[in-house]
Amino acid sequence: MVNMDYPGPCMSCDAISGCASEATRKAAVQTYCKGIERELDAWKAALYDVMAKFVAMDGKDQAAIKDSIMEIKSIVATIEDKAKQLEAECPLDVSPAEKEIGDKLNQLRVHYTKAMSVLGAGNFGG
Repeated sequence: MVNMDYPGPCMSCDAISGCASEATRKAAVQTYCKGIERELDAWKAALYDVMAKFVAMDGKDQAAIKDSIMEIKSIVATIEDKAKQLEAECPLDVSPAEKEIGDKLNQLRVHYTKAMSVLGAGNFGG
C-alpha cells in the first residue's frame, strides 16, 4: 500500500552537496534515486490495482476517472525520467530535482485520491 504521508526518498538532500568526494556524492545520489525507485514501485503496485478495477468499470464510470488515471501514468513516467537523469548526471545540488520530484509526488497523491473517490477503497494493496 502506498504511504500517502511519505514525503519522498529523503526530507533534505543537503548532505549530497557536502560530500567530500565525487565518489561519495555519486553514492549519495544513487541512494536518493533508489529511494525514488522504491516509492515508484509502491505507486505502480497501487496503480496496477486501480487499473484492474478501472478496466472492469462501465464506460460512464471510466470517464469519471480517465483523466486522473492518465495523469497518474504521466507523473510516474516523469518521476522515473528525472531519477534516471539524476543518476546519469550526478549533480552536486539535487535540491531543484528534489523539489520537482516532491511536487510530482504530491500531484500523484491528489490524482490517486480522486481516482479512489470514484473506485472506492475496496481491498487494494492486500
